[in-house]
Amino acid sequence: MKKLFLPIIAAVLLFSGCQERSRVLTSYYKVNSNDWSVFSTMNSDSTYTVQYVYSSWENFDITPEVIEGGVVLVYYIDEDGRDNILPYTLYYLDDNGVPFQERFEYDIEPGIITFKFKDTDFQTLESLANIGTKYFKVSVIL
Repeated sequence: MKKLFLPIIAAVLLFSGCQERSRVLTSYYKVNSNDWSVFSTMNSDSTYTVQYVYSSWENFDITPEVIEGGVVLVYYIDEDGRDNILPYTLYYLDDNGVPFQERFEYDIEPGIITFKFKDTDFQTLESLANIGTKYFKVSVIL
């Protein structure tokens, strides 16, 4: 009986610690064309190359505790309403049939989420208006 008692107590103590539930906080973002900013670098010939465009938003659910021990999941919501986890790459053909890619990524810091849009083939971005309205979902788990 003594041999059975200790493993049972150990199992009860082990599984009683697993009863804590995670909290999931979800926010939705509508990012319009005028919400994007450009991050570019200067070339040696004093011209600029667009590296990516970005849009930063407050999200007070992203705390230092979440960054240290939680999870932040970010999704791009496509035209069909599907959630696509970031980073997410879209594949296209230009007017000449040449393939190129566009990529959505994100950065987090306490209280802030930044959505990033990159043209992975470094095509020239004609205008921020060409990006259009994009939708994102952010789930913070702690």
